[in-house]
Amino acid sequence: MPRNAELDQENESQDNFVEGKEPSELIFCLLLASAYLGLAKFCWTPLFMMKNWKLFFNIEGFFVTVALVAILIGARPYMAPSSLQISGRGIKYRGPYWIQRKTVNWDQVSRVYLSPELILVLYRPKPGSKRIWPMPILSIYLAEREQVIKSFLKYCPIQAVMMKSPALVSRVMLVVIVIVLILWFFYLLTP
Repeated sequence: MPRNAELDQENESQDNFVEGKEPSELIFCLLLASAYLGLAKFCWTPLFMMKNWKLFFNIEGFFVTVALVAILIGARPYMAPSSLQISGRGIKYRGPYWIQRKTVNWDQVSRVYLSPELILVLYRPKPGSKRIWPMPILSIYLAEREQVIKSFLKYCPIQAVMMKSPALVSRVMLVVIVIVLILWFFYLLTP
């Protein structure tokens, strides 16, 4: 490799975004977990005395499971924080719920959709491939998320499509539809 190419590679600028860690979120999740563990302890004796083991394991299992999920959600930013690197070569992204970093070069990218909460990169895994894969980047987890869009516009060689967040009415309708579907599902489960 020529010396000039090595210097260019070392001096190449890039923008780095790492997930911000909020201690208040961890404290809230730990408080929630302790409340559910307290409920499990409170219900332990009456349920044990009833000798209804199915009810005992269902209620105690629910409380302990919710407590463990709360602890995992609160500790996740400390165990595997999401990170994003954008440079003239491409994108390196590690999401909040998977620990493997994904690298996509700009010559692989076919479309980019930008919004304040989500960035969707459509790319080809191999050059000349007809198959297109999505790479969703959840910018809501990243610190300085306002700068992420500016950084994409700065480095992306293709024209990005700007999207707006859904209106409040659309969000409320989506939440209502999800709640109705959940209630309908539980209604189907009842004998």
